[in-house]
Amino acid sequence: MKRHDNNGAAEGRGGCPVRPCRRSAPAGWPGMLILALAFALPSLAVGASAKSRVTSAVAKPVAGKAVDEQSVEERLGVHIRGVRLSAAGFMVDLRYRILDADKAAFFLDRKIVPYLLDSAGARLGVASSPKIGQLRSTQRGGIRLDRDYSMLFGNPGRYLQQGSKITLVIGEHKIENISVE
Repeated sequence: MKRHDNNGAAEGRGGCPVRPCRRSAPAGWPGMLILALAFALPSLAVGASAKSRVTSAVAKPVAGKAVDEQSVEERLGVHIRGVRLSAAGFMVDLRYRILDADKAAFFLDRKIVPYLLDSAGARLGVASSPKIGQLRSTQRGGIRLDRDYSMLFGNPGRYLQQGSKITLVIGEHKIENISVE
């Protein structure tokens, strides 16, 4: 902290040579700004034109082609908006929109614990904070169909990279071959 040299005492402004001066911003403000931007920018990056590459191996392929995201939307009532790396690659941000509240109620159930599976078998859970709990959207009141929901998964050691293929598992439901953008 900077100290002042009693510059204001002669003019009656009450300068004090003993106490540190608090005219400048606190030392932690750059860190708080970076943290706020880290949480705000991924939500701004998810646009309406963002397409996720979601397929399901549970349903049978049609004429040798992989089943597209339409089957996931019809079966689970959810549209995956995007899966992106965030927090310098140490978190995986999953954004989704609920299309059918009855079919997709399990996505917002607090008792069901979601996790990601990598093709090598690594299991990544939802990140949790000691004060606020799991970093995921849960149901509070009714499910809104015009809203994007999110889950943040831990990615220790930056295990997942862009282009990695993952499987989202929530309870007994699986969405396979999701590509990390």
